[in-house]
Amino acid sequence: MPQRELSRLLDDHRNVQARISAGVSAQALAAWSRVSPTSLTTSAGAWLALVLSVIRRERARSHQVAASFYRLHRALEIGYTLPPPTGGPTADTVTLGDLREDWAQYTDTPRTPTPDDAEAVQVDDFTWPAADTTAQDAAARTSLVVTGPVQADREIGRVSDLQERERLDSADFLDELETMMGDAGVTAGGAADREALRGGRELIRDVSQVDSRVIGWARVTDGNPCAWCAMLASRGAVYRTREGAGIKGRTGRNLPPVGNPEDLQKYHSMCHCQTIPVYSRAAFVPESSAQYARDWSRATRGLAGAEARAAWRRHIDAQRRERRTA
Repeated sequence: MPQRELSRLLDDHRNVQARISAGVSAQALAAWSRVSPTSLTTSAGAWLALVLSVIRRERARSHQVAASFYRLHRALEIGYTLPPPTGGPTADTVTLGDLREDWAQYTDTPRTPTPDDAEAVQVDDFTWPAADTTAQDAAARTSLVVTGPVQADREIGRVSDLQERERLDSADFLDELETMMGDAGVTAGGAADREALRGGRELIRDVSQVDSRVIGWARVTDGNPCAWCAMLASRGAVYRTREGAGIKGRTGRNLPPVGNPEDLQKYHSMCHCQTIPVYSRAAFVPESSAQYARDWSRATRGLAGAEARAAWRRHIDAQRRERRTA
């Protein structure tokens, strides 16, 4: 199994998706500077329309990136791939080189030809599920409104209640208003970041749920995950069924409490984790996930439930503080 290439592919996919979402977040935050607390409804409406158009465009790009990643990842893992998601006539085979070339267009790095580029990969018969863009738009709109204009309006109302003991044009009030608007812009930017990634994340989720060769999923984090994301990654593969994964009799003792594949699909704002399909018990999972599993065992030894989760949170928070200091 080409573990080095798989490791690089997982890193590149996560990084490409993170660049997409970070760009959307930056645009959302920059546009928020034009939202006025004195004409919130009008100015926030214009902001919302602009950011939604950016999210739609970049969500489609995230979708395309994930499709290219899925086809190459599947080929490297099991020697079978899927047809292009664009439809039309499909050949029975495609070369590894063609799949690598397709993926390279998204990484912005030159690709060095390899000896096995000419190796033929069988293309399975498959119909790609259609993205529910209407539901994605609705989710994006709700998320942006709640984290941006609604939060700003609530805070404006709170600080305006102070007018009896403080003039509304005082420096302190204006400073607080500026801080409050800035905070709302940051949270809305985080929501825009997450919504841009919905395109790729939902493609991998939807495709892998109907891909008959997939037996489970695993969470892949960045280099500085929160405790929740690190816990999901530490679990390794979460399988559709115990029997399908060939793990009869396994008790799960002292393993992180992640048994439902749907848990792997939960993402918070500014989270750049990805969930990848697993095709066999021998599937490649990053060493960082194995390290988190070892850390979990040590950090939670003798504990269970809420106590184990609290100990794990303290462990991960300490690691993140050390990285910031370094």
